[in-house]
Amino acid sequence: MEYLRENVNIILHIAATVKFDEEIIKAIRINLLGTREALEIGKHAKNMESFIYVSTAYSNSYTDHIEERVYPVDFNPEKVLANLQDEKMKEELFKYSLKWPNTYTFTKSLAEVLTQNYRQYFPVAVLRPSCVMPAIDEPIPGWCDSIYGPNGTFIGWYYGLIRTTQIDPHVQIDTVPVDYVSNAIIAVGWKTYATREQEKEVLVYNCISSADNPLTFDERRLECAKVVEKHPLLTGLYTPLSIVTSSETMFRIYSFFLHYLPAFVLDTAMRLRGEKPRLVSTYNKIDKVVETVRKFTNTTFFFDNQNMRDLYVQMNSADHRQYPCDNRNYSWRLYFERVVPGLKKYFFKEDLNNVKQARMVQRKKELTVHSILAVILALILFQLYYLLF
Repeated sequence: MEYLRENVNIILHIAATVKFDEEIIKAIRINLLGTREALEIGKHAKNMESFIYVSTAYSNSYTDHIEERVYPVDFNPEKVLANLQDEKMKEELFKYSLKWPNTYTFTKSLAEVLTQNYRQYFPVAVLRPSCVMPAIDEPIPGWCDSIYGPNGTFIGWYYGLIRTTQIDPHVQIDTVPVDYVSNAIIAVGWKTYATREQEKEVLVYNCISSADNPLTFDERRLECAKVVEKHPLLTGLYTPLSIVTSSETMFRIYSFFLHYLPAFVLDTAMRLRGEKPRLVSTYNKIDKVVETVRKFTNTTFFFDNQNMRDLYVQMNSADHRQYPCDNRNYSWRLYFERVVPGLKKYFFKEDLNNVKQARMVQRKKELTVHSILAVILALILFQLYYLLF
């Protein structure tokens, strides 16, 4: 701590639990208490220049128009932290948190208010990225070290595991490459200190793509399908398929035939080989995730991002080359053409030249599963015919 007090100039606070359905007190201890600990380090640092709190674009997702400002909350974050053992306070806090889609977004909103309160000690800013996706450039195209959130669903789809989703195909999805988010964090850290005399209020930066480079889920599906056709996975479960619906009933029907029935067949084969079955349980977990993100996959959010645009203007040409963070710089077609082969090579550890072999293996897998399903269906129909006639 003594070393930090003597040497720290800038703090970029990014750590959080990103589990959407985290128990509320645990989420508060990590996302709110953890933020205060980082802020307190800054408060006692002798040469503090700026503190950047990395929140989420969905920290106030109880509304679909999200401005670049810290939204007030009915609870004082400091009092919340001081009374975590108070049962009455916990009950009231839980009821209030139901205004948000989940405990993750609620606690991030509380932490934004807490960060704002430290403006009296040193320059602070809040950066809100939307859904963070694999890198477009740095350290390598397609780089990804996490399967949480949109990364998990995208990788699961590419692997052939997630074949149907409950989502409105016309909804605008907001995603940002991880390297663009990282560059934006650094740029905001610089600007917050450079403009500290002019900016008396805490600036919030919505680091999003939909305002300048919009993309619907259906458009993404079509772009991805073109690229994946060129880069099939040898180790994939099935050929990628994406059937979407906003109806929960239709999703359950699709999920039964595209997920659970084939999973039961493959789990049975694994049991016969003496292996532990895992696909049915995997789909149970996926369904829980679908439940927690339903709000985001069926709502088009409208984000203001003027502060981000002002940041781009203040960066010179050398800054833009070294720290690109303007989401108008790339097309989504270019993004997926760079990211998909990168995922295949670095995440799945496959040879980019195994296309012919991968397609042949995928066809064999699908033929086997479809043949078994056809036999099962024939037996069911025969049984029905026997019972009825």
